[in-house]
Amino acid sequence: MPDEILDRRREQRRIRSIEVGFRLIDALERAGRRLSLKDVAALAGMAPSKAHLYMVSFLRLGLVVQDPATMRYGLGPYVVRLGLSAIRQLELVDLARQPMEAVREQTGHAAFLSIWGNRGPTIVLKLDRNWQIPMSIRQGYVLPLLASATGQIFLAYQPERETAELRAREAAADPALATRIDAGLAEVRATGIAMSDQRLNRGFAAVSSPIFDHDGRLAAALTLLGLRDAVELDRSGPTARAAAAAAGAISRALGATMPAQTTDRPSAA
Repeated sequence: MPDEILDRRREQRRIRSIEVGFRLIDALERAGRRLSLKDVAALAGMAPSKAHLYMVSFLRLGLVVQDPATMRYGLGPYVVRLGLSAIRQLELVDLARQPMEAVREQTGHAAFLSIWGNRGPTIVLKLDRNWQIPMSIRQGYVLPLLASATGQIFLAYQPERETAELRAREAAADPALATRIDAGLAEVRATGIAMSDQRLNRGFAAVSSPIFDHDGRLAAALTLLGLRDAVELDRSGPTARAAAAAAGAISRALGATMPAQTTDRPSAA
């Protein structure tokens, strides 16, 4: 058999091997938690003995980690670096940075940008202020739907089929909060502003506004976070107007003209 054909067949085998191996990475990502070798192999549709061979290499590369106590596998630091690198390359992040820097300087508040991830609203860009008070919110942080201004924007504008499962889990933990938030979603849609008062970080308040893409669909939420005494929790106040103006500028940069009108959203209770 000619060498060229042999080389091509070897190359095809190597490519298939990569595709098979990354079924394990995909299984861990979809699971959202650490799994035993047996479980991750089952999700990837392969025998545990075969999965183990891949896991040994993935451990060496930092694609996965293994808990020494439980021997369960999870996604590793290199996957995190790859994800953050991809996030940095998003056009949205590039377009949002300048308006966010401007509104941070205008208001004196921290500004952060969140998109809908597989586990909920996820911060992909955060421009901080120099506060002495420790903050729990960082880039990559997944925000709750009910207890954050950002989450309320996604509840108001994201298709309900995408938020329903997460919302139901949070509502089960705090039914009273779910009732209050549901009752306010109509006003969030009417004004384009959501607010949160000291729910995630004591002493801080947040105001959030939606960003739309060229199809008029929700692309992200822009949120301003500041010391409680410095944030006006008024949908027509200076902080809300600044957030809406910055979000509007980013929306226009994405080619948006107006939000899409859709009935596939949660109704206000």
